[in-house]
Amino acid sequence: MTRLTDLQIRQMLSKAVEKAEEIGVQICVAVVDDGANLQGFLRMDKARLGPVDVSQRKAKTALYFHADTGDFGKVMREAHLTGIELIGGGLTGFAGGLPIRMDGEVIGGIGVSGATAEQDKEVAEYALQVLLQ
Repeated sequence: MTRLTDLQIRQMLSKAVEKAEEIGVQICVAVVDDGANLQGFLRMDKARLGPVDVSQRKAKTALYFHADTGDFGKVMREAHLTGIELIGGGLTGFAGGLPIRMDGEVIGGIGVSGATAEQDKEVAEYALQVLLQ
């Protein structure tokens, strides 16, 4: 199975900060491996405390369901899946979490929190561009 390298993780964290600074937001970013274990985390200097937990939940949710967390949230609401957010140590349905795919496999998740859901997703997408190089 393909795994992220330390260098790739550091580059994703750096890219996330680069994009956050470009759009003027303070975020937390988390990267988890295929077992939902935290592999990388960064909290920008002025990021609030809540996004520390939310970014990690977004990364795990994206991994568990192989889906954009915003899309997962729509399914949760439309299907009235009350209580599903409590499983796996806590899930979230806010945009900003994306599965990390390599060689056709989901090998982890990235979660960004601290700005609007749309900005969080934009930062996460930008960070994943590291893997396309």
